[in-house]
Amino acid sequence: MTAGFFELRDVWRGGVATWECDEMGHMNTRFYMARCMEGVAMLFGLAGLPRLFAPDTATTLTVASMHIRFLRELRAAACVHVSAGFTAIGGDSASIVAVMYNSQTGEQAATFRIEIRYAASDDGTARPWPAHFMERAGGQLVEVPAIALPRGVSDAPSATSASLWRADALNLVSVGMGAVDTAGCDRFGQMLPHAFVGAMADGVRNIITPLRQLAERHSGRPGPHFGSAALEFQVVNSGWPRAGDCYEIRAGIERADARTQSLINWMLDPFTGRSFGAMQVIAICFDLEARKLMPISAAALEELDGWVVPTLAL
Repeated sequence: MTAGFFELRDVWRGGVATWECDEMGHMNTRFYMARCMEGVAMLFGLAGLPRLFAPDTATTLTVASMHIRFLRELRAAACVHVSAGFTAIGGDSASIVAVMYNSQTGEQAATFRIEIRYAASDDGTARPWPAHFMERAGGQLVEVPAIALPRGVSDAPSATSASLWRADALNLVSVGMGAVDTAGCDRFGQMLPHAFVGAMADGVRNIITPLRQLAERHSGRPGPHFGSAALEFQVVNSGWPRAGDCYEIRAGIERADARTQSLINWMLDPFTGRSFGAMQVIAICFDLEARKLMPISAAALEELDGWVVPTLAL
């Protein structure tokens, strides 16, 4: 179906709690994902499919992939809302675009492009969209705003190349491991999107923190100035883990320049070696005083070049 000119509709409204902010002083990325997914539930409800995440539902939604751009900081006590719409609808799939706003300033804080699959809640088997949903949602498709298009990530990445054996061959660093708790899963036992992002973000600190320290060491500017921030995520689901599953996260730097760094993160089954999913992160060094990007010096980049895995791909 061809997108029309309908406007995005409001699907979530609230604010940023202090406990949702990280050590950089702004809302942690996992909560961008969590609030967006609440908005997705509302969007489907408004289109005639409510309660898709309820315990008694026969059908539910799975995120196949998600692209996020982080445009402006959201700090504690900020008022926030999310507007969204469908950009395409297929037999058992849907494409969604969403924009998160600072409600006080009207500025765009983040954008999301999400690929959704419709499936049976018991076994994940694909299901066709009901006719009433196709008619309602299909008649109100929206355009993808230019601001939501990819800047530094792959537009259509694949996680099929990820495996524990390939991670070993590439000498990717083990940055995280654990077991999936039920608190991080949906009603059907699958890891929630924001829990996946949270685990990845917690793990990648083991690369980001040394990188930040390297940049500070070569900056000639001692003191607590160097932070880090994400500009863009690309998330791919290749069968996210379920409650009780163990996982290991392997990561590496794909490329780096004076302004941005691209990091690839794979979540893997430590016993079978298969991929649960992948996430590409475009990150920056962040000036904690000026609250803006802090370039990396040439000397720091020269040392950082030894950390890059140039053959790495998502």
